[in-house]
Amino acid sequence: MNIDKMLAGTDAFFRRLVLDRGPQEKQTEQGTEVKENKTSTVQEERPEDNISVSNIWYKVADNIDVREASPREIIDLSSQLYKADAISYDDYINLSFQPEVNPDAMAESKPFSHERKDYMALWQTKEQKVIRTGGDRYQIEETHRIQAILAYVDSLK
Repeated sequence: MNIDKMLAGTDAFFRRLVLDRGPQEKQTEQGTEVKENKTSTVQEERPEDNISVSNIWYKVADNIDVREASPREIIDLSSQLYKADAISYDDYINLSFQPEVNPDAMAESKPFSHERKDYMALWQTKEQKVIRTGGDRYQIEETHRIQAILAYVDSLK
């Protein structure tokens, strides 16, 4: 699955966009202005809402390449985003758990490894495994959220 296609829906949420108000909201707004000030003419102005991105996202994006990161860098990324309330506790835990830095890691992983990896590809592989093994909706959504976080950090480079 192509990550760009998958994130098309979440892309608008994370990028700076100007959102247009709906026609009903415009009508209500104009009607209120007319009632309040009957003698003045109502100019059709289109107020714009801006969505701003917290500076923490830019800060962490400057410090990491999620396509070539060490486990410790991902732990640091997760910690910074969580402390800034940019990600949920569940996402923090998922990103922070790195078996390579755990001395009790399974035999197939390398304990205390500082090997750099493509975490985008790693989470795509995890998603495919969850789907193949019959994971539930929550598990699939969880992998999507982590991929969206990593893709967003990657897009700010």
